[in-house]
Amino acid sequence: MGMATALEFLPIATPVLERIRATGRDAFGNAATPQVREAGLPLRCCLRLSRDGERVRLVAHRPSELGGPYAEVGPVFVHAEACEGYRTPHTFPAEFRDRRAVLRAYGADGMMLDGVLAEPGQSEHLVGRLLADPRVDQVHVRNVVAGCWNFTVRRAST
Repeated sequence: MGMATALEFLPIATPVLERIRATGRDAFGNAATPQVREAGLPLRCCLRLSRDGERVRLVAHRPSELGGPYAEVGPVFVHAEACEGYRTPHTFPAEFRDRRAVLRAYGADGMMLDGVLAEPGQSEHLVGRLLADPRVDQVHVRNVVAGCWNFTVRRAST
């Protein structure tokens, strides 16, 4: 994969968010009650950190559509109400650049092929390096401490 290869940075899909907000429940039947929490929570709807006073929901989410034994469910924060979403899907989310992250590379069969611990400022480069392997279908960027999913990266469809 050369430098010209475009990537897509994917938050939770809009239909999933709409269903959660309309029903007040995540896909696993858990109540997704709006609440005001501390600033700095990673929001998986718009791929930025929460601000003071914003209403969020904590929901269970399965980020992998690939299936397989690595398609686990984990907790993620989203805005309680509709937001603008992630507006620059071909750009690494700015508020995640300087965070430590675990990067997990998955093949099209859902099997994990590699895992890397990225120090602050390394994730963008390391994601590109993982996706340079043609066997890798997508990379999940995850929280180091909780292990929860932040967003998915894949080669842009042409």
